[in-house]
Amino acid sequence: MDFKKQRLLVIAPHPDDEVIGCGGLIAKIKDAGGKVYVLFLTVGDTRDFTKEGLSTAKERIKEIEDVAKFLKYDDWDLAFEGNDYHLRLDTLGQKALMDVIERDSKVAIEKVKPTIIAFTSPESYNQDHRIAGFSAHASARPQPKGAKHFVETVLAYEEPADGWTTAKNPHPNFFVELSEDNLFAKTSAVNLYKSQARSAPSVRSKETIEALVRLRGSQCGVSYAEGFTAYRIADD
Repeated sequence: MDFKKQRLLVIAPHPDDEVIGCGGLIAKIKDAGGKVYVLFLTVGDTRDFTKEGLSTAKERIKEIEDVAKFLKYDDWDLAFEGNDYHLRLDTLGQKALMDVIERDSKVAIEKVKPTIIAFTSPESYNQDHRIAGFSAHASARPQPKGAKHFVETVLAYEEPADGWTTAKNPHPNFFVELSEDNLFAKTSAVNLYKSQARSAPSVRSKETIEALVRLRGSQCGVSYAEGFTAYRIADD
């Protein structure tokens, strides 16, 4: 794959999903001279089990801006801001999310014409991740070339938390080798989402995220890699 020629569109239900799942791929494409766009579906105030007990939409949007600057996103968009949508994307239904992903966002498929689209696992325990994965997968459905933009490579990225599932959890069938610099960029971006930082052995900790990268690397004979489920890989 010639990463210089790639235009990656990442569908992130929430800020930080994109770097946990494919921060290394993002860094690899940007380092090669390709393009990266991120569509964040929702953000809001979130009660959690940290010492603070709450992260706010305002601080999380500031974190997006910091990460976008650090990883040099070519553009990004936030589709559904506010507590009416955050952790409630499933109540919007698949059609509303598909409209944003396909046409309505400034980084929609028809606007940025990606060669790769990457999204969350449809098998996640998280309801926002599931509906985002199903909606993005449907948005990249087979079409005759010329009818709409055809995305050649369709991937679901993984997060360590995806292992907690009631569904049959497929092993990755597509691996992207990462350099040490790519891994550093990924973990540095994870750290910039300060409100979401967790200590080991949390599945959201830097140590666990890096351990998964090392595991996927060992499974394909390299030091570091990110694993994906590939739904389609086609030549342009």
